[in-house]
Amino acid sequence: MGHVEPSYLAELALGHASSDADAVALRHVASCRPCREQLKLTIRVVTAARDAEASDLPAAPPEHVWQRITQELAHGTHRLPHPLGRPGRRRRSPWWHRVR
Repeated sequence: MGHVEPSYLAELALGHASSDADAVALRHVASCRPCREQLKLTIRVVTAARDAEASDLPAAPPEHVWQRITQELAHGTHRLPHPLGRPGRRRRSPWWHRVR
């Protein structure tokens, strides 16, 4: 058997294991470290989601934030940073590349 699909691991983490195929997948997980680690992480996510309360959810940003975003988009004043820093400026090599 190959590795267990992540979506199938999610079903197992949710506690939906009941068929013979699930038993085969669980045997594989018991003998496969990567699948076991992935199932462990998925179980942590499921547990955290089940334990979440309304106060854990993100709050909507204040209205003035949306107004500023709308204003900048309307005026074209938004500019994304250049991915390599300031355009036209040569980046220096890290110090460990310059040490001889």
